[in-house]
Parts: sequence; structure tokens; C-alpha cells
Amino acid sequence: MSPKQGPHWRGRIGLFARVAAATARILLDRVDEARGRALPRTAEQLARADTLNELLQEHAPDSGVALPSVRSARLPGIDFESSNCTNFLVEVEFDKDGFDPKALPSTLYAKLPCAEFGTRAFANAVGFWEVEASFCERVASRLPIRVPRVYAVARRGARFVLLLENLNATPGTRLFINRDMAAGTTPERARMCIRTFAELHAAFWELPTEQREALQPARLHTYLAPGGRALTRSLNSLAIEPAHAKAPEIFRKQHVDICKRAVEKWDALVDHWFSEPLTLIHGDSHLANCFEYESHDGPRMGMLDFQGTHWGHGVRDLQYFLINSLEPDVLAECEGELIDAYLAELSLRGISLDAKTAHEQYCALSFQTLMVAVTSLGLGSLTERDTTVRTVLRRSVAAIDRLGFGDWLTQL
Repeated sequence: MSPKQGPHWRGRIGLFARVAAATARILLDRVDEARGRALPRTAEQLARADTLNELLQEHAPDSGVALPSVRSARLPGIDFESSNCTNFLVEVEFDKDGFDPKALPSTLYAKLPCAEFGTRAFANAVGFWEVEASFCERVASRLPIRVPRVYAVARRGARFVLLLENLNATPGTRLFINRDMAAGTTPERARMCIRTFAELHAAFWELPTEQREALQPARLHTYLAPGGRALTRSLNSLAIEPAHAKAPEIFRKQHVDICKRAVEKWDALVDHWFSEPLTLIHGDSHLANCFEYESHDGPRMGMLDFQGTHWGHGVRDLQYFLINSLEPDVLAECEGELIDAYLAELSLRGISLDAKTAHEQYCALSFQTLMVAVTSLGLGSLTERDTTVRTVLRRSVAAIDRLGFGDWLTQL
């Protein structure tokens, strides 16, 4: 085995071991379910007063909103689009003694693992469900931006349950879906999101290591956790050729070559991506994970679905949103202006990031955006529909061509 082959095989062995362990946990959950010890697997299992009361009483985050006992619950049959979860509403009636009825929600937004076995195994192997559960438990209440209120978060075995605020019930709130992202948004809406990104990033900019660890521990970091470099290198390596075979008209041979060179320089890339200073980033900051709401100073943007949260460069959220959510010809005309707008918003909040560094980070991190699409398409679209993936793949390819990522990589 050559020195170059070693990291690839270590990563693949680690990935297969994680998938095997995740599969075993999924099967053990079914055993525990038969014994009455597992978390709910289906909407029907969750939508029971006794189950909801146990979750709300035993698994409410310390800073969460206290709710009274649930008297009754039912499923209204309202489900929501998700790439890897089962998302739905539960109608609830509470015992209102001692509570203002107007302050109590009539519905809870519930998230459970999806039913598809392959996606469940993949999600548990990679760990993004655990990231979101940890975020809801430790971090959500500390954010300076608008996010859904967390009523309960539970995780056991390969399963999780999130009970969240139903944003659809708030007047003046608009949620977006992947279809909206694929249709493409406007620079004006992008500027609203840029303000939100800057508020989030400024609040956690360059925190000491011990404070970072208390909020989002290093073991959950996709790239920097033990085995993370090898795992991500392996995932990307395995996806390149299958993605090219599925979409050769978009992901062409020259892009395959760039990706393979990036995999060979993986350690240098990871070191560059996660050099100090770092901040807390959303990590999956496309339009469908944002929502518009009314505030005292006009329309604002909030964020949801924090499965990709990690410590990184704030520019990561900026470029991920812009490249995924705007058509290439639209973005090409205003990209520099929008990067400068982000820097100005940071400056208003006391954070200084020079333009040269920000533009270099933007170029370097554009490869992460490309590889998310390549991995999703190449590994069987484990977490997303092909049509959406092909749209963001096309936009990501245009971005690395426009930004000259291949030339930048050669100099790394």
C-alpha cells in the first residue's frame, strides 16, 4: 500500500465500522421498542399524551419553555418536507390551570428519524442528528438570532425526538423549502440573511476553547473529531466517480480532477479551513434552512435545522448560502459586493475581518459546497432528492470555475 493509499483505506475502514455500529444500534432499538424502552419511531407512537408528557417533563432543555401537562394529542395529518427526517405537526391540548392560554402553543413541530433504513444508518454513522440534538439542548437558547423554541430534545440509541415551536403558526412568518432554493433567490433576500449570519458569528467569534467545548464539543466536529479527517476524505473520495457517472454534463472531467487533487491535499485543506479565528456557524445555511419573520424594525431572517453546526470560518455560511441559493449569473454580478456587505455587518458588531482574507476563505470553502452536492449525488442521494442536488451541483461547479478554486488549490 502506498503512502497516499493509507489515509483512503483507513477512512473507508472507519466509515464501514461506523455504518456497522449504526446498523446494530438501529436493530437494538427495535428490540428495546418491543420491551417498551425505546423512543418513539413513528408519528403515531409520539402523538400520545403520556408520551409527550414524559418528553416535555424529562427532556426539556434547562433554558427551555416550561409547558403544562398535555391533556390530549392528535395528528392533523400535516407533514413537512425534509431531506433526512420525518417532520410533522402534533395538535395538543394542555391543562391550562395557572397558565395564560394565549401563551400556550396549540401545535408542536416534531422531528423524528426518517423511515428509510439506509439514511438512518448513514445519519448515525456521520452523526449529524446528534449534532442537532446537542445544539437544541445546549446552544439554541443562547443565540442572538431567531430560531424555533425548543420544548424537548431526547436521544437514545439510534433515535432522537425534537419537539419545537411551530413557526407556521406565527403571523407574518414565511418558511422556505428546497423548491424555493432550487428556484433561486434574490440579492435583496441574501442581504437579509447576511445580517443574520453576522449577528450569529459575532456572538461566538474567537471564543476560548473551553467555552467552545461546553457549547459544541469537539467530538461532534465533522472534520476535526477523532477520525473525522479520514472519514470525510473517504466519503468524498468514494463519491467522485459515481457523481461524474450520474451527471457528466454538469460534473465534468476537469472537475473530477480538481476533486481528486483536493482529496490528495486533504490535510492541508482541513488545516486551512479551520485555522483561527473560528466562530459558531450554521453549516447548512441555504435558503430552505432560513425563514422570514416580522420584527419591530421590519422583515428579518431566522434560521432552523442545525444539523451541520460546527466551529469554523464565518465565511463558510456566507458562501454556502450564496452559491447554493442564487443562480450563477445573478451571483456573478454581486458576489464581491455581498462579501463586502458581510464584512461591514461584522464590523458594526466589533469584528474585524480584512477583505483579502475573507475572499480567500470564500474561494477555499467553495469546495466544501461542491463536495456536499457531489457526496449526496455520488453516494445514492442518501439525504436529498436528485433534482435538488443537480441544481446545487450545477451552481457549485460554476462557483469553483468562477472563483478559480483549481488554481488556488495548486498553490496550497
